[in-house]
Amino acid sequence: MLDLFLEGGILKEKNYRGSLGVLRDIVAVDPQARTGMHLRLAIATSLAHAKPGGAFGSGEIIDPVKRYQHFKNAQHNNELVPLFDDLSVWEYAKVVDSTASDQDLTWARKMLQTIRPDLVREARFIAMVSEVQYTTAKYGPSPTFATVLNGGGKCGPRAWFGRMINQAFGVPVWGVKQPGHAAVGFLGNEGWKVKLGRGWDHSTWDGMNGNQFLAIVKDRSYAENVSKTEHLRWFADALAVKDQAEAVRACASRMQKSPQGPQTVHKLTTRKYPAPQPEPPVQSEPEINHIVATSFTKSHEAFKVPSFEVGNQVYFQKNNESWVEYPVAITKEQTYGITLGHAVANGSCRVRIYSGDVKGGYIVLNNTGGLWGKTKEIDFVLPKTDTLRFVFPPQRGVVLKWIDLKAKGSAPPTSLEAEPVFTPKIDKTDPRSPTEAG
Repeated sequence: MLDLFLEGGILKEKNYRGSLGVLRDIVAVDPQARTGMHLRLAIATSLAHAKPGGAFGSGEIIDPVKRYQHFKNAQHNNELVPLFDDLSVWEYAKVVDSTASDQDLTWARKMLQTIRPDLVREARFIAMVSEVQYTTAKYGPSPTFATVLNGGGKCGPRAWFGRMINQAFGVPVWGVKQPGHAAVGFLGNEGWKVKLGRGWDHSTWDGMNGNQFLAIVKDRSYAENVSKTEHLRWFADALAVKDQAEAVRACASRMQKSPQGPQTVHKLTTRKYPAPQPEPPVQSEPEINHIVATSFTKSHEAFKVPSFEVGNQVYFQKNNESWVEYPVAITKEQTYGITLGHAVANGSCRVRIYSGDVKGGYIVLNNTGGLWGKTKEIDFVLPKTDTLRFVFPPQRGVVLKWIDLKAKGSAPPTSLEAEPVFTPKIDKTDPRSPTEAG
């Protein structure tokens, strides 16, 4: 255990007492933390959280024991990438040191499974950064990552989100600052890579530049060699005779420059997730026509996507007008209450309803934080028609799951507005640090 601890990396401020205290606390609540991957995860957590730190936005202190349990449980539930099972202590530390709260990390996995299940299945988590609109930050004084996704921002908030979404799925991250810019370094499908910015030559983090970091990555890919060289250096520190100590250190340096033994290079791979369960039978209710969103007969810029758990869904690509058309049997003009099951993560969106070619009113799709929600039931007077078209103007991404039409006879329609739009308070003070402001 001490070998793994000391080989795991240099502690910031050399706070070994705090780190060993965290490790003691983890082992005390989980006997599994004494061996295998759980031991490596426990040590990494103790190294990353030797000194208590506050979570992004709220500043609430991250509990290292709960952080360890968070990732242990997520791994047990197959919510993380396959490579997470085999990471080294040094690599685990670059996952668990996320500044996101455990609640934000849980939300991030659920949100991405809901609104972009394709990115989860393909392990392209970083692609979700494109949904963080490049604009003046509008996420308020005490943000969560849900309000960052909703409110947008420039390079700083986009980089924060990119780091968080990778770590939420168990992917190691190296922050990356660049001149006047912030980016993301992470363990990708071809090894470590930089996204959202320039390459390694222009990157710094943790007091080193990108090329120095890659040299450490290469050294650590030879785990046995790292262990031997570290033991030699410890031995040199214990020798009283200076010439002997220097000779041992020189031996360690030669071994480091010409590593021997097996090499392990971790790469991001996809997890085989089970196919979604079939849609459950629709519970028949009088006068309600339940429409599954993917049952459209015509469409434009609308894509059928397997949902993560049950059935399928329709994704309307951002920044393009898109629409879907459904066959209906409305035999006479009357009032219908319309409810939509949807997910929206950015601002609020609108959908306009057409009865055949007749332009009707609109419904506001409230922000659901990227999780499944539904609109209020909004009343419309619909003429006799055999088709309904739902048109989405250019806006951020929208996902549609189902539509309910409830016949109400000739009652007058109510307001066309849905429930209040989710909008975080705007704070004109940018809380980003000067080093990460874009």
